[in-house]
Amino acid sequence: MDFAQARIVESGNQLHVMHGDDSRLYVEFTMEAIHQTAASEAEGRPIFKDVPHVRIHFPGDRTKQIFRPVKMVEDHQGPSDPVRFPKQWAAFQAQAEQVQDGTPIEQWGPLTKSQAMEFKGMHIHTVEQLAGISDSNLTWLGARELRDKAVAWLKQAESGKEALRLQAELEKRDADIEDLKRQVRELASLAQNAHEGEVKRGPGRPPKAAE
Repeated sequence: MDFAQARIVESGNQLHVMHGDDSRLYVEFTMEAIHQTAASEAEGRPIFKDVPHVRIHFPGDRTKQIFRPVKMVEDHQGPSDPVRFPKQWAAFQAQAEQVQDGTPIEQWGPLTKSQAMEFKGMHIHTVEQLAGISDSNLTWLGARELRDKAVAWLKQAESGKEALRLQAELEKRDADIEDLKRQVRELASLAQNAHEGEVKRGPGRPPKAAE
């Protein structure tokens, strides 16, 4: 199934729309000046209208892309584009650079600058996108080796993240233990002070009962 295409899945008496893994796509919203034929004929001059469009690239595929007007409302095929790609849509509205989630390919150590530029020319902008390329799209020299390195690097990063989480848990446990020890020392000190006070006063007459 293509990443950006929806499919209908039947479950009992209900139909559900399912999409692929959009996280591997490179999605860009642009404003395009679209020629308005009817208005141009009526006015006798070229009339254009700004219409937001979405361009969807498939990492590793030079020829395959989707370019169409932005779908602003949900329909039977799935959610609207702003809902489906909220980060890119927010960046488009803010006129900011529309970056993809993940590690930028040019920031990845194993690649030279020229290799990074070559990958970006293939609409591969992050290490995560590189790791997700299928074998059928690995047609240029050395791409398979770099893809496998990207997969291994991400796995190592995930393992490191788990190690950091465990380390944080251990540090919190040690801090909790030290806090409990401090509380025990404080209670012991209070008890010792109370005992020493009783010893200094010595045994006294019991308090007189109220008449």
